[in-house]
Amino acid sequence: MPDEVKKPDIRLVQTAPESVFDDIEELRKTATLKVSRRVVAVNVTVKRPSNNVFFRCNAKPDMTLDASVIIGDGGSDDFYFVTPPMLNHPTMLPRLRKVTIATVCSWPGGAISLWPVPILGETRITCWKSARAAYDLSKEKWVQLCWNSDLRDYDVIVTDGINTEPIWPTDRTFVDLLKLGFADKIIDTPEHPYVKRLRGIAD
Repeated sequence: MPDEVKKPDIRLVQTAPESVFDDIEELRKTATLKVSRRVVAVNVTVKRPSNNVFFRCNAKPDMTLDASVIIGDGGSDDFYFVTPPMLNHPTMLPRLRKVTIATVCSWPGGAISLWPVPILGETRITCWKSARAAYDLSKEKWVQLCWNSDLRDYDVIVTDGINTEPIWPTDRTFVDLLKLGFADKIIDTPEHPYVKRLRGIAD
């Protein structure tokens, strides 16, 4: 009778959770690993940076757009993009605001947004000049724009205390950001609901 094949003696060995501390040096190495986080732009706001954050604007020309917008019913942070065929429409002309649409990264948090920065021209509006100055500075430094009610102007605050660079989205192009930011806020026809409201036409 052939010899029986001896089966290996398999035993399930359970280790105590506290054994994780047995290799303390390996734990120390793991603890020093730095995890970088990347913010994925899903919802993109179109507004001036809040006065409680510092921000940087992307200095690359392909991450900005000179355009015309109008302000909606929601106040100074409610922007509609006006397409070229509508720029000469009589309802649009007196309401147009020429801007540079800039890509913004905020600190802390790293949120990505769009900011329609006023193009000055011959304006005498002081706060627009301050906003434009903040935009220019923010291409190289972290800047905060804080409203000063006594002066009726912005205080432009620059910090050297933030030692990180902005993390710009790699999974979204500037075109993608514009489409996300101005979704449902593009005026391309006199029949746009907001234009009809400005014209006094009821639905």
